[in-house]
Amino acid sequence: MLAATLAVAACGEESAPTQRVSLAGLRLQDLEGQSVELASYLGKGPLILDFWATWCKPCITALPELQRLHTDLTPRGVQIVGVNEDGPRNAPKVKPFAKTHGIDFPIVLDLNRAAQSQLQVSVLPTTLLLDSKGTVVRTSFGYRPGEIDALRKAAEALLDKAPKQ
Repeated sequence: MLAATLAVAACGEESAPTQRVSLAGLRLQDLEGQSVELASYLGKGPLILDFWATWCKPCITALPELQRLHTDLTPRGVQIVGVNEDGPRNAPKVKPFAKTHGIDFPIVLDLNRAAQSQLQVSVLPTTLLLDSKGTVVRTSFGYRPGEIDALRKAAEALLDKAPKQ
């Protein structure tokens, strides 16, 4: 079911949230070597998970746009987490790469491809927008100009629907 939902979203069609994903048990290492449970990001607002790698040219093109999105929307409650897919061999390159490219949103290392497998990610970059409960609201595969603008609008729509505190 998730694959079908992701395929519909990737084609750019509007789709209602239909599939809640489980992030429980997905513990990944951050760039400081600390274990982070992806589920800890839920419940605080919209969550954008961006699956990427340092060797992926479309990923590299998208990263500065995601950084701008992070700068603009994090104060409003949107979280962005980069899920790096370089693997154990290239993991030491990720932190300097992020610093060189001015990326300051959290990045976790999917060293054994657990997140990639559990969330059925098969293309890089893949970007998932989840609501605060973990329902996939929007998915995009690859990078196309304007994609980050559409992601921004979808994330802002989730913020607009959130109950005011």
